[in-house]
Amino acid sequence: MFDFHFGTRDEIIKNDEEFVLFTKRMLPRWINGIPDSECLALYRILKVNNLKKTALIETGCGASSIALVFHAILNDCKVVSWDTNPSKGSFLKSVINEAICKPLNANINDYWEFIAFDSTNNHLGIAVLSEMKIKPTLGFFDSLHTLDHLIAEINAYSDSASDIFYVVLDDANYTNKEENFSYINMLRTKLKLPSIEQPISNVCKPYHEEIQQFLSEKFKKVERIENDFEKLMTDDIYFDYFQSDWKQMIQKGMAKKTKDRFVSFKIEK
Repeated sequence: MFDFHFGTRDEIIKNDEEFVLFTKRMLPRWINGIPDSECLALYRILKVNNLKKTALIETGCGASSIALVFHAILNDCKVVSWDTNPSKGSFLKSVINEAICKPLNANINDYWEFIAFDSTNNHLGIAVLSEMKIKPTLGFFDSLHTLDHLIAEINAYSDSASDIFYVVLDDANYTNKEENFSYINMLRTKLKLPSIEQPISNVCKPYHEEIQQFLSEKFKKVERIENDFEKLMTDDIYFDYFQSDWKQMIQKGMAKKTKDRFVSFKIEK
């Protein structure tokens, strides 16, 4: 059951950011992968840039889906999400239906399309946006966490994006080029296997640097825009609540409490 009573539609709209966190905090850890501060910073990017009557995409769904779909319902947008785990889509659909759509009297199918497949696939990934006649304005990227995969996603997204569009990155401080050895070693630890040393050839510059350079070479204007993550991160109770898990993630190189974790760009074609 996720239909806890927050208030009337007017009260939800008036206290929208509080409602986003209220809904996010119902999620269990396995699908609640980004800090509250990052979720709220993403939601503010949508609001500040007045993204209405447009399309938004994400790769890797979870708490970010709460912010994106809630904004979509209030602003007549369409969200398209990719994740290779269909269970995440089904679970999130039940949460969003009960916690958000019910009090707002909205049909989730009018605002959210979940695709349980590889986002880089030519036949079912981001490339299908052109077939669907969708021109997205914002993309939030939080999937495989390798530079090669990220560039493939952003390439496909930018091909169908609006003339002015936004790229928002999670874990933008990562430096994995072809394989995510932090994640590999975390799973190897669970199997009681020794860690594998990452080869030098797999190390790139932090994603926020690599992607800014990649975009700058492709488009006429690329601007790294300010967001509220660093400010919100200071008092984020998420880090304390999941401190035991975060400690292990930091040791494995999977997480870092840094402002460069969450980065946003505005691009003009």
